[in-house]
Formats: sequence, structure tokens, C-alpha cells
Amino acid sequence: MNTWVLTVRMLKHNIRSADTIMTVLAMPLMILLAFVFVLGGAMNTGPMRYVDYVVPVVLLFCIATGVSYTAWRVNQDVTSGMFDRFRTMPIARGALVGGHVAASVIANAVSVVVIILVAVLCGYRPQAGFAGWVLTVALLLATLIAFTVMGVAFGLLAKTNEGAGMFSYLVMVLLFVSSGFAPTDTMRAGLRAFANNQPMTPIIDTLRDAQFGRADVGTTLTAFAWLAAVIVVFAVLAGVASKRPRRPQV
Repeated sequence: MNTWVLTVRMLKHNIRSADTIMTVLAMPLMILLAFVFVLGGAMNTGPMRYVDYVVPVVLLFCIATGVSYTAWRVNQDVTSGMFDRFRTMPIARGALVGGHVAASVIANAVSVVVIILVAVLCGYRPQAGFAGWVLTVALLLATLIAFTVMGVAFGLLAKTNEGAGMFSYLVMVLLFVSSGFAPTDTMRAGLRAFANNQPMTPIIDTLRDAQFGRADVGTTLTAFAWLAAVIVVFAVLAGVASKRPRRPQV
């Protein structure tokens, strides 16, 4: 019950911040439109149309930009002293962190749906059956949770609001150096090796394959293994950071 009340609190913050909503959606939408209509004609993705190829990485960009706002909100609660004030109240110890996580997952899930709808208007035509959609939803949900836990951890650990969102830039670098925008076999050897062995590539490949009915079991397991590792590592870091008293900034 405590977690739900704090989740509603965060969702109200999101709804009241129209500029934040636009910022969260603006970058992935611009990336989608730019790569589909400006750069897509120069990309060689074999028999797959480029709009179908690029949508999975745009969805991950949408999640990353949305979660960067979550990290900022968490850090705002920490540096303003709100986090410590909540700790003095008779509520569940993990309710505040849980509220941030739940609100982030709900808000960013809505953003992902918006991006998919815009992608359909741009020509995106997935061919997934029931199993493919189940896998797609499960993987996107796991990614939402993993990125959110990472953002919460950075928000709790960072000393400033600006520093809290730095993790999103690290994620974006991984997204650019992946199979998201071009096949990795077009890259130079060293870069190709990195792209093939970092977490974003199997996640993107699994999303893409699930949408077109050809998911590979090995790649799927690798994607979920990476996400599980991210959730465990950053949940531990968030748990440790949440126990530290912080003085509000003045």
C-alpha cells in the first residue's frame, strides 16, 4: 500500500511535467524519423526494410531517455532531504524506491507504446504471432525494469541532479555501438567484437527477431541473462545507497 501511494505521487509528477514528457519522447522520435527517412536509404540491411530493422533500438532509446528522468527525480528526493524525511515515517522501508521503480515502469511503458504507434505510421509492419508478442512484451518489460533499477541506483549514488542522469549517456553509447542501426558484420574487427559481446546487441536482436517470427533461443537467453545481471547488480547498489543518510543541498 505504501509503495502504491508513492507510485501515484511520482506519476502525478510525470503528468504535471509536460515539458519532461516531450523531452522523453522527442529524442527517440527524432532518431526514428531521421534514420527512417533521412539515413535509411543508405543502409543495407538485406531483405529487411530499414524501418523494421531500426525500431527495436529506438524503443531502447525511448526507455533510456525516460529512465534518465527517473534518476533525476530520485536524486531530487535525495538531495532535497525528502528521502530522509520519508525514512522517519512509519512506512515500508523500500516503499520510496519501489514507488520510483513502479512509476518509471508504468510511465515508460506508455512512452514505448507511443513510439510503436508512430513507427507503424512510418511503415513499421511487425509479423509476430502470439508467441512473438509475448516474447516482445516480456523482453521490453525486463528492459524497463533493468534500466529503471540502474537509474534509481545512479539517482541514489549521484551527488548532483546532473550526475544522476549520466548513466543514460553510457547506455546510449552502447546502443549506438550495437546491431541497432547497422549489422555488426559491417564494422571493423575490434568494434565488431565489442558490439557482438555487449548487452544491447542480444536484446536488440531478440526484439527484432521476435517481431518477425524467428527468435533464436541462444540469443534470447543471453539477452535475459544480461538483463537479470543488471537488475541484481544495480538493485544491490540501490539497496546499499538507500541506507546512507544524505544531507540536503543548500
